[in-house]
Amino acid sequence: MAKTIKWSQGNVKLPDRVIHMSLPSGYTCPMALKCLCKANANTGKITDGPHQEYRCYAAMQEARHKGLREQRWNNYIALKKLSIDDMYLLLQTSLHNIHEKYTANHGQRPLVRAHIGGDFFNENYFNAWLKLAKHYEPTQFYAYTKRTDLWVDKCKSIPDNFELNASRGGKRDDLIDTYNLKCAEVVLSKQEAINKNLELDHDDSHAYQPGPSFAQLIHGCQKAGSKASKALSKLKKDEGYTGYNSNTKTMSQRNRNILLYSKHLKPKTRTI
Repeated sequence: MAKTIKWSQGNVKLPDRVIHMSLPSGYTCPMALKCLCKANANTGKITDGPHQEYRCYAAMQEARHKGLREQRWNNYIALKKLSIDDMYLLLQTSLHNIHEKYTANHGQRPLVRAHIGGDFFNENYFNAWLKLAKHYEPTQFYAYTKRTDLWVDKCKSIPDNFELNASRGGKRDDLIDTYNLKCAEVVLSKQEAINKNLELDHDDSHAYQPGPSFAQLIHGCQKAGSKASKALSKLKKDEGYTGYNSNTKTMSQRNRNILLYSKHLKPKTRTI
Protein backbone atom coordinates (compact mmCIF):
# COMPACT_ATOMS: atom_id res chain seq x y z
CA MET A 1 0.00 0.00 0.00
CA ALA A 2 1.36 3.41 -0.98
CA LYS A 3 2.27 5.56 1.97
CA THR A 4 0.19 8.68 1.91
CA ILE A 5 -1.80 10.69 4.43
CA LYS A 6 -5.28 11.99 3.70
CA TRP A 7 -6.10 15.41 5.18
CA SER A 8 -9.59 16.86 5.30
CA GLN A 9 -11.09 20.32 5.70
CA GLY A 10 -13.96 21.20 8.00
CA ASN A 11 -16.96 19.06 8.96
CA VAL A 12 -20.50 19.69 10.29
CA LYS A 13 -18.95 21.41 13.31
CA LEU A 14 -15.91 23.11 11.79
CA PRO A 15 -15.43 25.33 8.71
CA ASP A 16 -12.94 24.71 5.94
CA ARG A 17 -10.30 26.78 7.72
CA VAL A 18 -9.67 23.80 10.00
CA ILE A 19 -7.49 21.20 8.30
CA HIS A 20 -7.35 17.84 10.05
CA MET A 21 -6.33 14.22 9.71
CA SER A 22 -7.53 11.21 11.67
CA LEU A 23 -6.69 7.67 12.74
CA PRO A 24 -8.92 4.75 13.78
CA SER A 25 -10.66 5.70 17.03
CA GLY A 26 -9.97 3.46 20.01
CA TYR A 27 -7.28 1.41 18.26
CA THR A 28 -4.90 4.39 18.43
CA CYS A 29 -6.07 5.66 21.82
CA PRO A 30 -4.05 3.74 24.44
CA MET A 31 -5.17 6.03 27.30
CA ALA A 32 -8.91 6.06 26.48
CA LEU A 33 -11.23 4.87 29.23
CA LYS A 34 -14.65 6.47 29.65
CA CYS A 35 -15.21 7.04 25.92
CA LEU A 36 -13.56 3.88 24.61
CA CYS A 37 -15.23 2.09 21.73
CA LYS A 38 -13.98 0.73 18.44
CA ALA A 39 -15.51 0.21 15.01
CA ASN A 40 -14.41 -3.02 13.37
CA ALA A 41 -12.14 -2.19 10.44
CA ASN A 42 -14.06 -4.45 8.05
CA THR A 43 -17.66 -4.42 9.24
CA GLY A 44 -17.92 -1.24 11.30
CA LYS A 45 -19.47 -3.15 14.19
CA ILE A 46 -18.97 -1.31 17.48
CA THR A 47 -17.25 -2.87 20.48
CA ASP A 48 -17.62 -0.94 23.72
CA GLY A 49 -14.83 -0.65 26.29
CA PRO A 50 -15.33 -2.21 29.73
CA HIS A 51 -15.35 1.15 31.55
CA GLN A 52 -17.19 3.15 28.94
CA GLU A 53 -19.60 5.88 30.07
CA TYR A 54 -20.24 7.49 26.69
CA ARG A 55 -19.39 6.50 23.15
CA CYS A 56 -16.70 8.25 21.17
CA TYR A 57 -18.25 10.43 18.49
CA ALA A 58 -15.48 9.68 16.00
CA ALA A 59 -15.80 5.91 16.45
CA MET A 60 -19.51 6.14 15.71
CA GLN A 61 -18.70 8.05 12.52
CA GLU A 62 -16.43 5.18 11.50
CA ALA A 63 -19.17 2.65 12.25
CA ARG A 64 -21.55 4.40 9.82
CA HIS A 65 -19.20 5.40 6.99
CA LYS A 66 -17.03 2.77 5.31
CA GLY A 67 -15.04 5.30 3.27
CA LEU A 68 -14.15 7.31 6.36
CA ARG A 69 -13.17 4.15 8.21
CA GLU A 70 -10.89 3.07 5.36
CA GLN A 71 -9.30 6.51 5.16
CA ARG A 72 -8.39 6.49 8.85
CA TRP A 73 -7.00 2.98 8.71
CA ASN A 74 -4.92 3.87 5.64
CA ASN A 75 -3.45 6.83 7.54
CA TYR A 76 -2.57 4.62 10.50
CA ILE A 77 -1.03 1.87 8.38
CA ALA A 78 1.11 4.42 6.57
CA LEU A 79 2.45 5.88 9.83
CA LYS A 80 2.59 3.26 12.54
CA LYS A 81 5.93 1.57 11.79
CA LEU A 82 7.90 4.66 10.78
CA SER A 83 10.68 6.44 12.64
CA ILE A 84 10.11 9.92 14.07
CA ASP A 85 11.79 11.56 11.08
CA ASP A 86 9.89 9.50 8.53
CA MET A 87 6.57 10.14 10.28
CA TYR A 88 7.32 13.85 10.28
CA LEU A 89 8.29 13.81 6.61
CA LEU A 90 5.12 11.97 5.62
CA LEU A 91 2.92 14.35 7.62
CA GLN A 92 4.74 17.44 6.35
CA THR A 93 4.76 16.56 2.65
CA SER A 94 1.11 15.48 2.69
CA LEU A 95 0.00 18.65 4.49
CA HIS A 96 2.01 21.05 2.32
CA ASN A 97 -0.29 21.50 -0.68
CA ILE A 98 -3.56 21.90 1.21
CA HIS A 99 -1.89 24.27 3.70
CA GLU A 100 -0.36 26.47 1.00
CA LYS A 101 -3.52 26.47 -1.13
CA TYR A 102 -5.67 27.64 1.77
CA THR A 103 -3.19 30.36 2.70
CA ALA A 104 -2.95 31.65 -0.88
CA ASN A 105 -6.72 31.63 -1.45
CA HIS A 106 -7.76 33.21 1.84
CA GLY A 107 -4.94 35.55 2.81
CA GLN A 108 -4.54 33.85 6.18
CA ARG A 109 -3.15 30.61 7.47
CA PRO A 110 -5.41 27.66 8.27
CA LEU A 111 -5.85 26.06 11.68
CA VAL A 112 -4.49 22.52 11.87
CA ARG A 113 -6.11 20.00 14.19
CA ALA A 114 -4.43 16.70 15.01
CA HIS A 115 -7.22 14.13 14.90
CA ILE A 116 -10.96 14.16 14.77
CA GLY A 117 -10.60 10.43 15.43
CA GLY A 118 -7.63 8.79 17.12
CA ASP A 119 -4.83 10.03 19.37
CA PHE A 120 -1.05 10.03 19.69
CA PHE A 121 -0.55 6.27 19.62
CA ASN A 122 3.11 6.32 20.66
CA GLU A 123 5.94 8.68 21.62
CA ASN A 124 7.52 8.76 18.17
CA TYR A 125 4.25 9.88 16.63
CA PHE A 126 3.77 12.60 19.24
CA ASN A 127 7.29 13.87 18.60
CA ALA A 128 6.61 13.91 14.86
CA TRP A 129 3.66 16.23 15.46
CA LEU A 130 5.82 18.54 17.56
CA LYS A 131 8.25 18.79 14.66
CA LEU A 132 5.37 19.38 12.25
CA ALA A 133 3.96 22.27 14.27
CA LYS A 134 7.42 23.79 14.63
CA HIS A 135 7.97 23.59 10.87
CA TYR A 136 4.72 25.43 10.10
CA GLU A 137 5.05 28.27 12.64
CA PRO A 138 3.13 30.56 12.99
CA THR A 139 0.23 28.38 11.77
CA GLN A 140 -1.83 27.44 14.81
CA PHE A 141 -2.00 23.71 15.62
CA TYR A 142 -4.18 22.14 18.27
CA ALA A 143 -5.28 18.76 19.60
CA TYR A 144 -7.47 17.02 22.11
CA THR A 145 -5.56 14.18 23.74
CA LYS A 146 -5.63 11.67 26.55
CA ARG A 147 -1.85 11.28 26.28
CA THR A 148 -1.22 13.44 29.31
CA ASP A 149 1.79 11.26 30.04
CA LEU A 150 3.50 12.41 26.83
CA TRP A 151 2.42 16.02 27.38
CA VAL A 152 4.02 16.16 30.81
CA ASP A 153 7.15 14.35 29.67
CA LYS A 154 7.66 16.57 26.61
CA CYS A 155 6.28 19.87 27.95
CA LYS A 156 9.48 21.82 27.31
CA SER A 157 9.52 20.70 23.66
CA ILE A 158 5.96 21.73 22.74
CA PRO A 159 6.01 24.70 20.31
CA ASP A 160 4.04 27.80 21.28
CA ASN A 161 1.82 27.38 18.22
CA PHE A 162 0.63 23.92 19.36
CA GLU A 163 -2.29 24.17 21.81
CA LEU A 164 -2.92 20.91 23.66
CA ASN A 165 -6.17 20.11 25.46
CA ALA A 166 -6.26 17.16 27.83
CA SER A 167 -9.43 15.16 27.27
CA ARG A 168 -10.86 14.05 30.60
CA GLY A 169 -12.02 10.48 30.90
CA GLY A 170 -8.66 8.79 30.34
CA LYS A 171 -6.37 6.50 32.30
CA ARG A 172 -4.09 9.33 33.46
CA ASP A 173 -6.54 12.04 34.46
CA ASP A 174 -4.51 12.38 37.63
CA LEU A 175 -1.86 14.26 35.63
CA ILE A 176 -4.42 16.89 34.63
CA ASP A 177 -4.90 17.85 38.26
CA THR A 178 -1.30 17.38 39.35
CA TYR A 179 0.11 19.62 36.61
CA ASN A 180 -2.91 21.90 36.13
CA LEU A 181 -3.27 20.99 32.46
CA LYS A 182 -5.86 22.73 30.36
CA CYS A 183 -8.60 20.20 29.72
CA ALA A 184 -11.89 19.52 27.96
CA GLU A 185 -14.63 17.59 29.74
CA VAL A 186 -17.76 16.01 28.28
CA VAL A 187 -20.86 16.97 30.29
CA LEU A 188 -24.40 15.62 30.11
CA SER A 189 -26.15 18.95 30.58
CA LYS A 190 -25.59 22.70 30.58
CA GLN A 191 -26.21 22.69 34.32
CA GLU A 192 -23.35 20.25 34.85
CA ALA A 193 -21.01 22.67 33.09
CA ILE A 194 -22.28 25.52 35.28
CA ASN A 195 -21.80 23.45 38.42
CA LYS A 196 -18.21 22.73 37.41
CA ASN A 197 -17.58 26.38 36.51
CA LEU A 198 -16.73 25.47 32.91
CA GLU A 199 -17.66 27.37 29.77
CA LEU A 200 -19.31 25.30 27.05
CA ASP A 201 -17.48 25.12 23.73
CA HIS A 202 -19.43 24.52 20.50
CA ASP A 203 -16.88 25.53 17.87
CA ASP A 204 -13.37 24.55 19.06
CA SER A 205 -12.57 28.20 19.84
CA HIS A 206 -11.71 27.21 23.42
CA ALA A 207 -9.48 24.45 22.06
CA TYR A 208 -7.30 26.25 19.54
CA GLN A 209 -6.70 29.35 21.66
CA PRO A 210 -4.89 29.52 25.00
CA GLY A 211 -7.30 29.78 27.91
CA PRO A 212 -8.96 27.93 30.77
CA SER A 213 -10.41 24.43 30.78
CA PHE A 214 -13.84 24.01 29.22
CA ALA A 215 -16.74 21.62 28.69
CA GLN A 216 -18.47 20.07 25.68
CA LEU A 217 -22.03 18.77 25.61
CA ILE A 218 -22.50 15.06 25.01
CA HIS A 219 -23.02 14.36 21.31
CA GLY A 220 -23.04 11.52 18.83
CA CYS A 221 -24.92 8.23 18.83
CA GLN A 222 -24.99 6.73 22.34
CA LYS A 223 -25.73 3.22 23.55
CA ALA A 224 -29.45 2.67 24.04
CA GLY A 225 -30.51 2.90 27.67
CA SER A 226 -27.22 4.42 28.82
CA LYS A 227 -26.99 7.50 30.99
CA ALA A 228 -25.46 9.35 28.05
CA SER A 229 -28.31 8.34 25.74
CA LYS A 230 -30.91 9.50 28.26
CA ALA A 231 -29.07 12.81 28.66
CA LEU A 232 -29.13 13.36 24.88
CA SER A 233 -32.85 12.63 24.77
CA LYS A 234 -33.48 15.15 27.53
CA LEU A 235 -31.39 17.81 25.77
CA LYS A 236 -33.36 17.27 22.57
CA LYS A 237 -36.71 17.41 24.37
CA ASP A 238 -35.92 20.41 26.58
CA GLU A 239 -33.73 22.50 24.28
CA GLY A 240 -33.94 21.10 20.77
CA TYR A 241 -30.28 20.07 20.92
CA THR A 242 -29.44 17.40 18.37
CA GLY A 243 -25.67 17.45 18.52
CA TYR A 244 -23.47 19.08 15.87
CA ASN A 245 -25.13 19.31 12.47
CA SER A 246 -26.33 21.93 10.00
CA ASN A 247 -29.44 22.56 12.11
CA THR A 248 -27.55 23.43 15.29
CA LYS A 249 -28.21 27.06 16.22
CA THR A 250 -24.55 27.75 17.01
CA MET A 251 -23.25 26.74 13.58
CA SER A 252 -23.45 30.10 11.79
CA GLN A 253 -21.86 31.93 14.72
CA ARG A 254 -19.22 29.19 14.94
CA ASN A 255 -18.19 29.79 11.33
CA ARG A 256 -17.88 33.52 11.91
CA ASN A 257 -15.86 33.07 15.12
CA ILE A 258 -13.25 30.86 13.48
CA LEU A 259 -13.01 32.85 10.26
CA LEU A 260 -12.33 36.00 12.28
CA TYR A 261 -9.82 34.30 14.56
CA SER A 262 -6.60 36.31 14.81
CA LYS A 263 -3.36 34.84 13.56
CA HIS A 264 -1.49 36.60 16.34
CA LEU A 265 -1.90 34.79 19.65
CA LYS A 266 -0.78 36.12 22.97
CA PRO A 267 2.22 34.20 24.35
CA LYS A 268 1.02 31.38 26.55
CA THR A 269 2.43 30.30 29.85
CA ARG A 270 2.92 26.67 30.77
CA THR A 271 1.96 25.48 34.20
CA ILE A 272 4.30 22.50 34.27
